[in-house]
Amino acid sequence: MAEPRLNAQQREAVTRRAHGCCEYCLSQELYSPDPFSVEHIIPLARGGTHDLENLAWSCQGCNSRKYVTIEALDPVTGETVPLYHPRRDRWF
Repeated sequence: MAEPRLNAQQREAVTRRAHGCCEYCLSQELYSPDPFSVEHIIPLARGGTHDLENLAWSCQGCNSRKYVTIEALDPVTGETVPLYHPRRDRWF
């Protein structure tokens, strides 16, 4: 059975929390030519949920590049590392 879609309250909470910025690259929605969307940090296909803590406001570029990925090969070390997680990691 398919997962239900996000409800209006979830969408509103995610967009309000992000303050108009992509939670991955911090680009501003106001200056984006493409609409932003609610993205699952841990994709549903990888066991993620619709819980607010697993949802992020994302620009099309970040959303499209990430897709269902949660880790990638580090080109410097050659190790598999987790991708940036907007609830646990912080930009400095």
